Amino acid sequence: MKFLDVFNEIDKGDYALTDEEVYASLQNGDELIPLYGGNRDHRTTERKISISAKTKKGIPITVFSGEGIIISLDGSAGSMTYKNGEKFALNHHAGFITLRKEAIGKVNLEYFSIFLQKFYREMGVSDGSKTLSLTQIYAEEFTLPDWKVQNNILRSLRAVKDKLNVLEILKKEYDSLAKKELTLDYQEYQGKAIDISTCIDYMSGNAGLTEECIYQTLQNNAEHYQVLSSATEDNTMMGEIPMCVINNRKLKVFEGKEGLLVTRNGKAGNTKYLSKGKYTINDHAYILYVREDSPFTINLQWLSLQYKQDFLSYASNSDNGTWNMTGFFSHTKIDIPAYSEQLLLVRKYQILQRRIEAIKRIEDAYAKLVAKEIA
Repeated sequence: MKFLDVFNEIDKGDYALTDEEVYASLQNGDELIPLYGGNRDHRTTERKISISAKTKKGIPITVFSGEGIIISLDGSAGSMTYKNGEKFALNHHAGFITLRKEAIGKVNLEYFSIFLQKFYREMGVSDGSKTLSLTQIYAEEFTLPDWKVQNNILRSLRAVKDKLNVLEILKKEYDSLAKKELTLDYQEYQGKAIDISTCIDYMSGNAGLTEECIYQTLQNNAEHYQVLSSATEDNTMMGEIPMCVINNRKLKVFEGKEGLLVTRNGKAGNTKYLSKGKYTINDHAYILYVREDSPFTINLQWLSLQYKQDFLSYASNSDNGTWNMTGFFSHTKIDIPAYSEQLLLVRKYQILQRRIEAIKRIEDAYAKLVAKEIA
């Protein structure tokens, strides 16, 4: 069967829905709903938008709801997530699939989202580009088992999915603990009341580094860098971008050392530790790092854990918070314990992280299982 035999035309998300419009909408003071895009998973997101938000062109956003499937059209093209009843918004890198009335009782949307995902992901990869056009989707034929078979397969998976839901709740509890400020009684110090600017420096972001810019440069075969923004969860990262020029300026990158991502907008003052890698950021975040001439040895994970409230205290008190980088570096003083004692605090945090990662591995194993084709 062809797509339009059973589904309505895909409702694409809103164009011109830039970060500026998203952050500005948070000031509206009304209901906030999730905003999804071309990510692999649309179950959770750190990105929220006002239900009354408007695009850059002044057009009210589309609010999606009801039963259907979110499908990524760029980035993680072909990735699908079943939704039923949740209100949300989409940018134009994703679309919403709904069932035609005459196909009710023939196609189970949840089954389709699970077992046809591999089919559409493979369709969306050509010449290194991960995009999926509506023309491609409408043209390709697919097969589905009988309605009863679809439902029987889903029932057989239900027990596993119920257990995964329990693990998801447990993971959120671990996440909540990990985000709290951990403390330790230190015995030895390298120094006290140290101006943070004497040992920590920062890199600001790239103006104009948007999702549109990323997708336009995907064909470039230059070395790629992971794009970081105000989202600190792995599944809400913006993807990768090759070395390029944006607004007549060479892309600023961060590589070869550890860093600390600090969000400037939205969840201002939140941090994420960055192991050595190849990164770049848009202008909604900063990357902090230890100065080469620092007289003290500092573990950046320790810094983010021990001084979590100090980072947050320089965020403006609004839904659309902005982190005051200048104030933070001008006024923050820190006590720096022995490096070995810093590591003790980090290890307490890593115990929680290992448990979170163990749950994620189980979730990934399930995802690979259901991605296999059913004979």
